[in-house]
Amino acid sequence: MAALALGVIVGRLAYIMLYRGEYYSEKADSLHERERSIKAPRGRIYDRNGNIIADNKAVCSISVIHSQIEDEAEVTELLTRYLDKDPADIRKKVEKVSSRELIASNVDKETGKKIKAAAVPGIKVDEDYKRSYPYDTLASKVIGFTGADNQGILGLEVTYDSVLTGTNGSINAVTDARGIELAEYSETRTEPIPGNDLVTTLDLNIQRYVTQAAEKVLIEKKANRVCAITINPQNGEIYAMVDVPEYNLNEPFKLVKPENDEETDTGEDAERNNSASGTSMLLPTAGNMDELNNMWRNYLISDTYEPGSTAKIITLTAALEKGAVDSSSNFFCPGYKIVEDRRIRCSKTTGHGSQSLKEALMNSCNPAFMEIGERTGVDGMYEYYHKLGLFSQSGIDLPGEANSIMHKKENVGPVELATMSFGQSFQVTPIQFISAVCTVVNGGHTVTPHLGKRIIDSSKETI
Repeated sequence: MAALALGVIVGRLAYIMLYRGEYYSEKADSLHERERSIKAPRGRIYDRNGNIIADNKAVCSISVIHSQIEDEAEVTELLTRYLDKDPADIRKKVEKVSSRELIASNVDKETGKKIKAAAVPGIKVDEDYKRSYPYDTLASKVIGFTGADNQGILGLEVTYDSVLTGTNGSINAVTDARGIELAEYSETRTEPIPGNDLVTTLDLNIQRYVTQAAEKVLIEKKANRVCAITINPQNGEIYAMVDVPEYNLNEPFKLVKPENDEETDTGEDAERNNSASGTSMLLPTAGNMDELNNMWRNYLISDTYEPGSTAKIITLTAALEKGAVDSSSNFFCPGYKIVEDRRIRCSKTTGHGSQSLKEALMNSCNPAFMEIGERTGVDGMYEYYHKLGLFSQSGIDLPGEANSIMHKKENVGPVELATMSFGQSFQVTPIQFISAVCTVVNGGHTVTPHLGKRIIDSSKETI
């Protein structure tokens, strides 16, 4: 019996050593290794001329390892001295029995050096990266921003997140069973791999100029917002996309208010997070989330509007393509047009009188274009709305694109057709409309508006 039991034990040991040895070796190693992540720098974003519009700033993350702390009071005092944190919160994390507690992230390098130089057991200072935007508010609705974990949240940052995100590295330390690092073993390090860079179609100088022009109109007209796009109609490259007022990408939770407005009272639920610069920013709460979303919203792609007289380009295109009018067509404007029971006026109430097609376009004459729309017909108009992309999203490489709001074709009567002919009673997004105009300019060739120009492999190529 004893021989049988011994044989079973020997057989089991042989099985473990010969067939399961690698598995149990890995399990043993895992019990005696502690891994800390090294964040990879995010890929930069450039304008078309090589100017950096989204960069990285070297910062530190501060953490504590409870098993290595020799004096909790000393650790708490040191971290309280250098970090803008509630001492009670720091003390709670220092006293917590866990493998690792993060105390603070995005700590500036100089502060991190001072904490590391103190060499207090139990405190770990690791390199980290924080997204930074050299031009603050410029093109904020286009670029977007990242969260605390450097993951893209809005704009190009989220569209190209998989391109810009790198591969984190790690620091591995050997510990004893209690989790205390062993001095006789040096740390091993796996270097992070930076994310790839993105070159955009934006032109920094054009973006600045268009922004200045939009801000001037905003003030002069006392408008709530002013939007503008500059695009190359031949290839769809966007040189400028402006939606003012813009917000500060380096302080994305700070609400933008008019100069004569006092700061919004967001209520007791609005927590405030003081950055190293002392700027007060709002964390998302039920009380202010709507305001923040409205501030971040890119109206050029996310909202619709009635294009008005600019839509006469679309009406005329449909009419010419369908043969409803030609360059010899003439019209008469008495200052209005009667459509069923409606008297629809021209902007010139005394009328433009007799006009050629060219003159009707130059005068932006509503009665003439109602006549052009009538000659083209509902089917003809809707055919070219479809062909010019007014029933579909443009496909721009930004998140949150909306679609047009159109009448069902069977519900379009004479009054609806008349008003649609000069750009009312339907809604499109600005990016949809400018895409349609690009198609007209290109003689029917459709282009997709876009902001991404090319991707640079950060390990092989530089701009």
